[in-house]
Amino acid sequence: MEDAEYRRMFAVEDTLWWYRALRLYLGDVIRATVPARGVAALDAGCGSGANTVLLADAFTRVTGCDLSEEAVRLARRRGLERLLVADVNRLPLRTGAFDCVLCADVFESLEVDERRALEELARVTKPGGRLVLSLAAFQFLLSEHDRAVHSVRRYTKARARAAFAVGGVRIARMRYLFGFLFVPIVAYRLGRGLARRGGSAAPRSDLFRLPRLLDAFLYAVVRLERFVARWVPLPFGTTLLVELERV
Repeated sequence: MEDAEYRRMFAVEDTLWWYRALRLYLGDVIRATVPARGVAALDAGCGSGANTVLLADAFTRVTGCDLSEEAVRLARRRGLERLLVADVNRLPLRTGAFDCVLCADVFESLEVDERRALEELARVTKPGGRLVLSLAAFQFLLSEHDRAVHSVRRYTKARARAAFAVGGVRIARMRYLFGFLFVPIVAYRLGRGLARRGGSAAPRSDLFRLPRLLDAFLYAVVRLERFVARWVPLPFGTTLLVELERV
């Protein structure tokens, strides 16, 4: 991802509805899967650090890493200290070092080798520990935003099962998120793509502030979805949340 996109992320990550809503779901998973004596967690592909802060609320020792030096620099501005520039395909970290590994919106990237990266994340996770992955869903939604952040793939449950069938881990749970907003997001993405057809400008992400009332409305919709999804799994969504157990 380009440095300018990391700076856009840092500017909106604490307030934009999508990031806040994703952290609601990630927080639920983290609180439910933290081992009784778990102390160490890794945010692999930490970006500008908001998810690393989320992990720090549950674990006493949290490490963040990202391939981008700019991302790590921005994350340090949050007061985070255990940060390093590192590639998820080749982690310079000790085997079995972490009780929980979070990897949010990383596997879609052009720079990531799916199998090798998952094997590395599994290697640094303790037996019995958890890997939590959030993935962009449905390849037909690949858009200008994805191109701007170097994303080349999106996932379905079937694709995730095939991609993550590696030794040492098992898929414990998969579920779609943001299903209540699936139709308007599809319409927005397709409409934006048609509007730019034939244009020559460099692609730009969806990382920008929305009017306050619209942002609050979208966040409220996801909070309702989160409540309903406790009993009724969503058949589709724009994000796939995958929980894996290290065996």
